[in-house]
Amino acid sequence: MKKMSVFMLAGESSGDRLGEAILDGLADCDVSAQAWGVGGPAMISKGFTARHSMDELTIMGLGQALTSIRRLSQLADNLIEMIMAERPDLVLTIDSKGFSFRFARRLRKRMAEAGWSVPVVHLVAPTVWAWGRWRAKTVARSVDHLLCLFPFELPYFRDDWLKVTCVGHPAADLTWPDRASARKTLNIPSDSPVLVLLPGSRKKEIETLLPEMRIAARAVRRDMPSCQVLLPAAETVRARIDEMIPRSDGIRIISGEHLRFALAAADFGLICSGTVTLESALAGMPGAVYYRGDALAHMLQPLLVQRENIVLPNAITGEEIYPLYLNREFDGAKMAGTALEGLRGANKSRAISQRTDLAAKIKSGPDGFGVAVARALLAALRAD
Repeated sequence: MKKMSVFMLAGESSGDRLGEAILDGLADCDVSAQAWGVGGPAMISKGFTARHSMDELTIMGLGQALTSIRRLSQLADNLIEMIMAERPDLVLTIDSKGFSFRFARRLRKRMAEAGWSVPVVHLVAPTVWAWGRWRAKTVARSVDHLLCLFPFELPYFRDDWLKVTCVGHPAADLTWPDRASARKTLNIPSDSPVLVLLPGSRKKEIETLLPEMRIAARAVRRDMPSCQVLLPAAETVRARIDEMIPRSDGIRIISGEHLRFALAAADFGLICSGTVTLESALAGMPGAVYYRGDALAHMLQPLLVQRENIVLPNAITGEEIYPLYLNREFDGAKMAGTALEGLRGANKSRAISQRTDLAAKIKSGPDGFGVAVARALLAALRAD
């Protein structure tokens, strides 16, 4: 069994889940990994040693990012000194792009000054096809190797100084229940309309979108009393969601572990922009996507955004699987209208047929996502 010391940095729950899969993948490749750095409970459950909590990296919006610069700079310095003292075989940053790339540039400079280096690898490419295409140029200055989740990303990052590998997306490895079994698991009658609310996995997203989704849900239930409204909630934000949703709303809050069943059971979803749009499409759920940034992001939107590519399933397939509504384009009443129209005319069979093509485009390979990343990391070590 090969032994390997790897510094890993994951700054949010989605990155924590990716890190968990990677640690499993390394084990499947017969690697005994001493993994340490910044991570969360999923990675810790696989033997990861967290020197800092990933909550220290969680920020939302350009405004909050600006006020956190000094604190994050001090954190980066601390992590770099740990790496220089312990000298791992490889450094892997996972998502959290705003912090990760600045951290990686400073680390590489520090290693060069010390006359020592290890490969610096980043997983999850910045969404340059949707938000700020100019950012692609910063990646080669930051890391040695970029691991992309989607094949269509590769041309954005081809560079003589940057190795780029597509490792696929872990969502393609999931097995999706059918509608009947999903409803049986959730104790939902087969003939009840089902609306799913997906306000995001970050506190700021939830506080921004959930009030509008509540308005929409109440309006839908007034017009369609038999409709069941589900809200899958991750444990990291469950307490905040419970505070915001009174029982009188009639919204059924369920564990985030039941997300796949909710998506498979649903007739329509109101979805926060992000990875969950991909999972929703793979489950075959019709819906609409919403995003509302802070005031500064709203002002800069015309300069930064390639609107047609924001929704992942749309960007991957080149089709509008989900319509997108940004900032002032929506409120609770407009959400309700979209949801009612969708619930009355949802084409579930078309949505399910689209998912086969989508899954084929993002599949990691026969051994799954974790092994694909592990092999890419081992290749980076051999090339160093």
